[in-house]
Amino acid sequence: MEKESTRTANRPAGRDGEVASRFLELLGTMKRYVRERLPPLADGGMSEERFRTLLTLRYYGKGYLKTLAAHDGLSSSALCIMLNRMVEEKLAARTEDPDDRRNVSYELTPAGSARLEAEFERRAELVRSGLGRMGDAERARFARAIETVMAGVEKLKSPERPSPAKKARREAESWQ
Repeated sequence: MEKESTRTANRPAGRDGEVASRFLELLGTMKRYVRERLPPLADGGMSEERFRTLLTLRYYGKGYLKTLAAHDGLSSSALCIMLNRMVEEKLAARTEDPDDRRNVSYELTPAGSARLEAEFERRAELVRSGLGRMGDAERARFARAIETVMAGVEKLKSPERPSPAKKARREAESWQ
């Protein structure tokens, strides 16, 4: 415990603020990169919201509207419209609870999984083509930096405060 307080005492508060600001700047840069460099409709692509929803369905396996909306940061009504289209396109399946028809779950279909994989590959190829502009050493530093950021994000997650998605998932699971 004493090591922690020594480490905290030696760390300038301004440095943490600078790191936090740069992290938020990185998030904005990444969002712009996705929007500008990974065009959704070119080459048969899909919107970011649709891509995230398919990823979320794969993550949960089976999810309720409220849980999925909380996880993706979308309104329930907007997500319901999108999911209904995905059901029509056979990318997702909709199942009503036999005891309460208002309680509806969604899951990814095999066609949805295939479409998600195809979109993931399309996006990965767009990123791979950009990596070619880096030299070997720069590409290696970039890969290490990604791993460092990913590990740091995991440490930033607070175990004491559940995310809205986890809270919504627990609520949805309690309906079962």
